[in-house]
Amino acid sequence: MSAELFEPVTPPVDRRGQLQRRLREERRHANHHATVAAIVTLALVLVGGLTRTATADPVNPASLTVLDPERPDELFTATMVGDMMFARGVGEIVERRGYEPLFRNVQPLLAGDYVSGNLETVVSDDPDLPEADKLIFLQSPTASTEAMVDAGFTTVSLANNHAMDHGIPGLSATIEAVEGAGLHHAGGGRDLDEAKTIDYQEFGDFTVATLSFTDVFVNGFIARAFQGGVLDASEDTMLPMIVEADANADLVIVNMHFGEEYDNGPSARQRELVEAASAAGADVIAGHHPHVALTVDVVGDTLVFYSLGNFVFDQGWSRTRESFIARYGLDEDGSAMVEIVPIYIEEATPRVVEGLSGAYRRARIFQRVTAGSSLPWQREGDVLVAEFDQSAMLEEEQS
Repeated sequence: MSAELFEPVTPPVDRRGQLQRRLREERRHANHHATVAAIVTLALVLVGGLTRTATADPVNPASLTVLDPERPDELFTATMVGDMMFARGVGEIVERRGYEPLFRNVQPLLAGDYVSGNLETVVSDDPDLPEADKLIFLQSPTASTEAMVDAGFTTVSLANNHAMDHGIPGLSATIEAVEGAGLHHAGGGRDLDEAKTIDYQEFGDFTVATLSFTDVFVNGFIARAFQGGVLDASEDTMLPMIVEADANADLVIVNMHFGEEYDNGPSARQRELVEAASAAGADVIAGHHPHVALTVDVVGDTLVFYSLGNFVFDQGWSRTRESFIARYGLDEDGSAMVEIVPIYIEEATPRVVEGLSGAYRRARIFQRVTAGSSLPWQREGDVLVAEFDQSAMLEEEQS
């Protein structure tokens, strides 16, 4: 494997200076961060539950998780992950090993009624697609969508800053591949009407709506009248759609591609969009784009993942490789639970961080997830769990 395969991705020219300044600032604070992580690690060791060691074998969900999809009172369960693509370095790994090993170590955790992630790539086998006016292009083979379904995925978000890397032909090919594999999708379309189509899924008498918006894009990427593309996170676009979804579904899941790459916490813009979406009726907000794990919180009655980090990606910095799998459960009485399963990505392959050997990485991930959070987090073995109340959401739907 070439040494440069997992080097940091070169940022666009107009952001290089900003990124370099940010990295210099992080280096100046490295000792402080290390001290904080060491203290958190010690606390977690004292709590206990550090008896397993990391293994390459598939994970047994029963040995890790608290959330039980088979509970009698369980109304709905979901698993959500971050950014995925199968191009560039990931594509080289797939050529050598195939797709199945990418998911093997975490596949048992990709379970529940609803399993989603951010598909941050064009999906097409056409080598001659046009290129947008940008520096980084991500194009993955069509077979990747079938691999996602085999791994357990049901739903993908298309509203991001790579879905239009190859223009409308690339987006059209992506939609065809996604639909051909049987995946639900939201946030992009070959015309404005298709882009604004809300995805509804039925689980018995329980209806879930999925919407996707991006606050990060290149000129020409946004769907307009008589022009396809992805949906932007402007109030004029986003809020009426969330209100509509709330009127027609029991649960509204909003994917939001927003924030700053590699940031240390939620930005003011992210908080602004979250508050607006929550007020409009979003019940769960799944954030993408920063490529690092950020705070998980509750805003109003809305469960918010400010950034789910990476899942299958080839970036090589430690913070972009330390991420998590989020599991969500809603009971019939409106009590809800969120579970954070820490993962580490090596050669684009996510693996659960377990046992004493993973204590330091796990502490770093947990510190980012809980920073500034109002949720009542508790440690259960090697995962974090928080219970909270969403009964008001169900009462509104029943009224």
